Amino acid sequence: IFLDGPRGVSLHKGATAFPVTMARGASWDIDLEERIGEAMAEEIRALKANYSGAVCMNLLRHPAWGRAQETYGEDPHHVGEMACALVTGIQKHNVQACVKHFAANSMENNRFGGSMNMDERTLHEVYLPHFKKVIEHGAASVMSAYNKLNGEYCGENKMLLTDILRKDWGFKGYVTSDWMNGLYYTQKGIEAGMNIEMPSGNFYSVKKVKQLLADGKIKEQQINDLILPVLRTKLLFAAKKDVQEYPKNLVGCQKHTDLAQ
Repeated sequence: IFLDGPRGVSLHKGATAFPVTMARGASWDIDLEERIGEAMAEEIRALKANYSGAVCMNLLRHPAWGRAQETYGEDPHHVGEMACALVTGIQKHNVQACVKHFAANSMENNRFGGSMNMDERTLHEVYLPHFKKVIEHGAASVMSAYNKLNGEYCGENKMLLTDILRKDWGFKGYVTSDWMNGLYYTQKGIEAGMNIEMPSGNFYSVKKVKQLLADGKIKEQQINDLILPVLRTKLLFAAKKDVQEYPKNLVGCQKHTDLAQ
């Protein structure tokens, strides 16, 4: 059960609104960021949810990027350290942390169709190190980006979602598309390693998937391979013991308000 976002539990009246991620990044305080992650997770659990979209960690490379306030800054090391702290705090309370947007998402104009073109060194030394760090730190989930990387949509990019994320980094969790415009072709998404289409099954509808199976364009094993990481992660978190109770009065409580201040 998913709840955004980077400054607290969004779209819920009375939830604690923390300073935006960019302001928290300016503190350089990883201990504080972990405590903020814990507070967010406590409110998420109090609202009967277990999946957080709070960890926005793209690099601010363009001054007009519309989501500039949702990330920590422009340096991969700094962003990675802060994001790891937030993931630690969130997942301490058995809330699955979703890190986003994978990858090279840092412009607003043409955000759905623009291609971020770069050589391999730039990709691995600038745009991926912080994601690698947070994956190795144990983040449960990854959200793909709207944009293209070297001409291929990130949600349908096998190099990103399978070759790098799973094979090179050993990621065992699951990948979701960014909402509404994160996928364009059912077969490409499946072949790339996209586990879940958000917020509902448009390209990943039963009808479209069954048709691809019937036509022999995909194999049943490919579907199994996409489902297994989702089930594994859900079962892993469900089996963990909670560190406390999560009553409804945790939402917007004085302790969290004081922390935000």
